Amino acid sequence: MRTAAHPNVPQIMLPGQAAAAPGPLDMSNMYLAHFGFRRDLGHLITAAGRVRLDDRRRVTALREHHAWVLFVLHHHHTAEDETVWPRLRERAPESVGTIDALEAEHEACDRWLSESTAAFQAFEAAPSEPGRERLMTALRGLADTLGAHLAHEETDGIPLMMAHITPEEDAEMHKAIMKEYGLGRLVRLLGWITAELPPDVEAHLRRTAPRPMLLLSRLAGGRYRRRAAYLWG
Repeated sequence: MRTAAHPNVPQIMLPGQAAAAPGPLDMSNMYLAHFGFRRDLGHLITAAGRVRLDDRRRVTALREHHAWVLFVLHHHHTAEDETVWPRLRERAPESVGTIDALEAEHEACDRWLSESTAAFQAFEAAPSEPGRERLMTALRGLADTLGAHLAHEETDGIPLMMAHITPEEDAEMHKAIMKEYGLGRLVRLLGWITAELPPDVEAHLRRTAPRPMLLLSRLAGGRYRRRAAYLWG
C-alpha cells in the first residue's frame, strides 16, 4: 500500500531536526515530540550539573521531570515498535535494513533509559558529587544515543512512513496514543509539547491544529511555563 494518491501537506522544521520529508502525513506531532526530547534532555543535563546538593526539593523535581520525559518517550517508541515498524516490514521489504537499524536503536536507548533512571533515583536519595557525575554521564549517553536515533528516523524512517502509511492509518495511531494518556496527562502533554517553539511553528499550529487542542494547549502552556521556570532556574 502506497500513499501516492494523497497530496503532500506542509511540514514543520524545528531546531535540531535533521529533515522534514515531504509527503501526505502531517508529522507535526512526531517532530514536536522529537523537539521536546532534545530540548528537555539538554535542560536536564544543564540543571543536573548545577543544582545544589542541599536543594533536595529541586533535585526531586528534576528527577520527576526526567521520569515524565521517559514516560512520553516510552509511548512514542512503543507505538513505533507495535504499529509502525511491523507495517513497514510488510509493505517495504526492500527497506528491512533501515527498519532493523531503527528498531536496534530503540534497544540501544533502553540501556541509557535504565541507567539514567537508576542514577537519578540514587542522586535523589543521597546527593553527592560522585552521584552527580554518574547522572551526568547517563544523561549525556541518553541524549547522544537518542539524538542519533531521532536524526536517523527523520532522514530515513519518516520517508518510509510517508510512502507506505496512509493518513487514515496515521490518524488512528494518534487516536490510540491519546486514549492511553487520559485527559490529565494529555493536558500536561500539550503544555510540554508546545513549549519553547519558534514563532513560525507556533503560527503554523494556530492555523492548522484543531480548536479544542489549541484551547487546551493555552490552558496547559501557562502551567507548564511556570513549572519549567522553576525546573531550569
